[in-house]
Amino acid sequence: MPKNFATILLLSILIGCGSIGEGPKVQVKMEEVPPAALKTAQNKVPGILFTEAFLKKDGTYEIRGKTKTGKVREVEVKADGTFVELE
Repeated sequence: MPKNFATILLLSILIGCGSIGEGPKVQVKMEEVPPAALKTAQNKVPGILFTEAFLKKDGTYEIRGKTKTGKVREVEVKADGTFVELE
């Protein structure tokens, strides 16, 4: 019985560490971010200077910048400007 439990536990851990997650993202130039996506990000966090952008495997953009106090903020948006998440 303990051998079966160890096997099931090991398989559960391996399956859990699979491809679940946000996946790889590729850094893109700010000029390559669609205007609608950048506008949404600016509306969600007014006054922030966005300096980095990443294109995620699922097609969303992660746009990153710092507030005037130095706090890093990330806004995830779709290319058409649809808001996804604020971190």
